[in-house]
Amino acid sequence: MAAPLVRDLLTEAPVNRHFAQLHRDPQDLADAVTIYLGTGLRRGNGVVVIATPQHTDLFLTRLRADDLDPSMFLKSGRLELHDAELTLRKFLRNDTPDWQDFRHALASIFERLRAFGRGTTRAYSGMVDLLWQEGKQAAAIRLEEYWNELARLYPFSLFCSYMLDVHHDQAYAGPLEEIGRTHSDILATAEDERFRVALDAASRDVFGVPLSEMVGFSRRRDSGEQRFPSGQRTMLWVKRNLPSASGAVLERARRYYEDSPAAK
Repeated sequence: MAAPLVRDLLTEAPVNRHFAQLHRDPQDLADAVTIYLGTGLRRGNGVVVIATPQHTDLFLTRLRADDLDPSMFLKSGRLELHDAELTLRKFLRNDTPDWQDFRHALASIFERLRAFGRGTTRAYSGMVDLLWQEGKQAAAIRLEEYWNELARLYPFSLFCSYMLDVHHDQAYAGPLEEIGRTHSDILATAEDERFRVALDAASRDVFGVPLSEMVGFSRRRDSGEQRFPSGQRTMLWVKRNLPSASGAVLERARRYYEDSPAAK
């Protein structure tokens, strides 16, 4: 279940807000995306989904369960579905997004949706996740920057997702702070508060003090880290300041998390 502030953002989807969410579970991803897409379709917004076939099928199944018939919206032109990998091929050059090709590929979509929908167009994209999973983090961040440039030309909101297990050290090996920098908001998931509590318990064992208190005294206002939910923000601080201890802290935090009543 989405927290109230997260649900408000997914529901209202203000124009030119570009937000992301880091997920471990595709079902949790579908919960958030269904709120975002379903609200837009009910309000008459134009909606575009650029995702893998597996994720698209999951989203459409959830919409049908919420009494929304995707076929009706597809026929009306208010919903468009695009394959993430095929769309990427339209503007990747040597594994790097090309601005002119990106603009050309996406402009045609937003022009059509603006003609058939009303209000702010809602876009969901999983393209950056494909690049990130392939180890092309720089290309993913460049693509996020291009989305921000495109928002100067078209009124839309954008929801990006990354399938990353933030309970494991490997997730923090990439430049997550760049994800924060290129988004207006990083949305918490339902499990993030439990993760923060588990990290605090683990850090008391390792350092004798809750890490969230240490992070609170070391805020970098110029960093995208501050947009992340508390648990992820804490681990970004650890990776930057105490990298040799990050693996041990996360391992202990996972045990606390798995043993918590809410996780059972």
